Amino acid sequence: MAQRPTIKTIAKETGLSTATVSKALNASPQVRPRTRDKVLQAAKELGYELNISGVQLRTGKTYQIAMVTVIASPDDDEWAGVGYTQLISGISRSIAHTPYRVVQYQVASFDESFEVIKRIVQNKKADGIIISGTRVNDPRISFMQEQEFSFVTYGTSDASAPHAYVDTDNRRIVTICVDRLLSKGHRRIAMINAREELNYTQNRVEAYTASLSRAGLSFDPSLIAYGRLTPAFGREQLFEMSMFEEPPTAYICANEATAMGVLSGFQVRGMEHGRDAVVIATDDLNVSQYFSPPITTCYLPISKPSETLGQFMLDLIGGEDPKNLQKLFVPDLIERGADTCNLEKQQAQS
Repeated sequence: MAQRPTIKTIAKETGLSTATVSKALNASPQVRPRTRDKVLQAAKELGYELNISGVQLRTGKTYQIAMVTVIASPDDDEWAGVGYTQLISGISRSIAHTPYRVVQYQVASFDESFEVIKRIVQNKKADGIIISGTRVNDPRISFMQEQEFSFVTYGTSDASAPHAYVDTDNRRIVTICVDRLLSKGHRRIAMINAREELNYTQNRVEAYTASLSRAGLSFDPSLIAYGRLTPAFGREQLFEMSMFEEPPTAYICANEATAMGVLSGFQVRGMEHGRDAVVIATDDLNVSQYFSPPITTCYLPISKPSETLGQFMLDLIGGEDPKNLQKLFVPDLIERGADTCNLEKQQAQS
């Protein structure tokens, strides 16, 4: 009967020390990626399996990363854009070479997410936590920092102490979109935004206001809507704003779900995209290429931020300083139309 392969077996096979092999198998950041891959490949070929239970007893590690997400009620059939299944899939891919696994905690509210985080930290149910939907002053972040617990956020915050995060550069996105529309002659630009308490929502408003100011235009708060990013919300805002004395001629939508709702509202109101108004969206899915008509979109593949979240989590657990684990991605602007309309009217109003 063949003997069960051990760390020493892998060390002999690879020519590495047992200490290096052990660190590689335990996803230590001290091991170079090429060396780690060499060890993992040898372990796979030899049929080696890491005894997680034994490692947990020796080190106190759970080898679990908790992903805490606030999701809509299962009774809510409204599409709200990118699904967290894609996000978790990317995180899982980035840690697949390690003993770590993602455990998802789905909750119905922000307050419930905070309670879950407290239980995970206090009962040491994971080695690290990933959260999304960050608020301007997020008490979850303050709590985990006070407890010195490893965490990465999908989103930025105004926390006084630096923390690890991954996000889209929301200020840059809105600047790109508003400047593009201004260059096309638009002066009444609406923005369909997420809930007001979210940090990225405020970042977008700041960038929107700054772009208008640079163009010599005043800020009109009635042109910004806050809410849950669903098609219904987008259509409701189109119905309301299109009835203004001076309706918007351009709508910047925080995701493709709301953009779809705005386009649906166009049809109901007898409006035409490119004649009465235009829509630009930002999202991680690029579904808008299939809209009729296809619309201009700031697109960032969800794989980029999700895989970085996983890698940052590993780096943080390995001892990296949080201030070195901060990344903002700038999406690509995909132009699918001229995005002009009623230019003579726009110039007359300006």
